[in-house]
Amino acid sequence: MAEEPVRTERPRAWEVVGEEEQGDWEMFSVRQLRARSPVDGEEHVFNVAQSPDGVAVIALTDDGRLVMVEQYRNPLARVTLELPAGIVDPGERPEDAAARELREETGYAGEAAEILGALELNPSWQRCRVHVALVRGARRAGPQDEDPAEDIRPCLLPLAELDGRVRAGDVEAAVPLAAVALWRSTGGAA
Repeated sequence: MAEEPVRTERPRAWEVVGEEEQGDWEMFSVRQLRARSPVDGEEHVFNVAQSPDGVAVIALTDDGRLVMVEQYRNPLARVTLELPAGIVDPGERPEDAAARELREETGYAGEAAEILGALELNPSWQRCRVHVALVRGARRAGPQDEDPAEDIRPCLLPLAELDGRVRAGDVEAAVPLAAVALWRSTGGAA
């Protein structure tokens, strides 16, 4: 059997031939796209979830601890260990959203937030960017200001314990794991 030749050219854009709103829920909406394949000209249907952009905050204390949050997640029916995170409000800069979410969820504040980059949550079916922000000099600055549907406990994790907690399965959510990987790729502590 002959081996298939390896295609070396980049994939081409698909022509969108139709788009229709399917529904709108609090945290996401769904649009149905009809797009034409540049390979064979056939139309295909794609359902796309659109969510507001978000932020994930890597907040570091001066003594080498990472500000994290524990909270009950109803879809998983358990408590998770995550980074402070949330939605970027309309018209809000990601840096400002990071500072706001850190303060609301943990009561901590620090130096001005620095955006390290952004993550696409799941580009196969979703439009949503999560901006990863770094806040140095994090310190307790006041009380938490949680939303009514939140029950969050801030916790300080020594950076030396982070990898062990990940290996133990204590930190499993994709966004905090990817955010920490992005931070480390920019020279963040190992």
